[in-house]
Amino acid sequence: MAWRVLPAALLLAGCLRSTPTRDAWTNDASIEFPQFFEQTAVEAGADGRTVELSGSVLRALDIAAADFLGPQDANTPCVDRRESHRYRVIQRQGVIFIRIDEDPRACGLNVPALHSGAQYAVGSDGRLLRRLRDGEPDESLEATDAGPGILVPTSEVGRSFEPPDGSVPLPLPDAGTGARQGP
Repeated sequence: MAWRVLPAALLLAGCLRSTPTRDAWTNDASIEFPQFFEQTAVEAGADGRTVELSGSVLRALDIAAADFLGPQDANTPCVDRRESHRYRVIQRQGVIFIRIDEDPRACGLNVPALHSGAQYAVGSDGRLLRRLRDGEPDESLEATDAGPGILVPTSEVGRSFEPPDGSVPLPLPDAGTGARQGP
């Protein structure tokens, strides 16, 4: 009987130590991402100087990388590996902003894939607050209004305009018939 309890206890202990779930994931569009490329970034290890990361920044990087790239193992393709990406971090007012971009040189490529990056906002408590993958619409941007426009009376809707007076070239021949369109 005791030999059955031990595996169950180990399994339960493993569950207790697992990474926290992201039940609080909100994708809060009110959070605005900073301009990650506005300033020159300082690359860790580039000049041999010591770099220090807080535990909350390291945890935020881990959360963002795990969300963006998924689980990693020996069979993970080069372009999907964490070490094949570049990470930019900006910390502001209790939020850690992370920009992840594919580094094509890490896999012997010249250009990154289309939509191969993402931006994350992670709270200092480790909650994933917002994610915006390249190519996704940014709901935080306000729609631009082009103004009131020109109202068209309903009597004019669908009405054809008069043929051009010669100042505008006629269309090219129709590809199907070879005949010119127009008068």
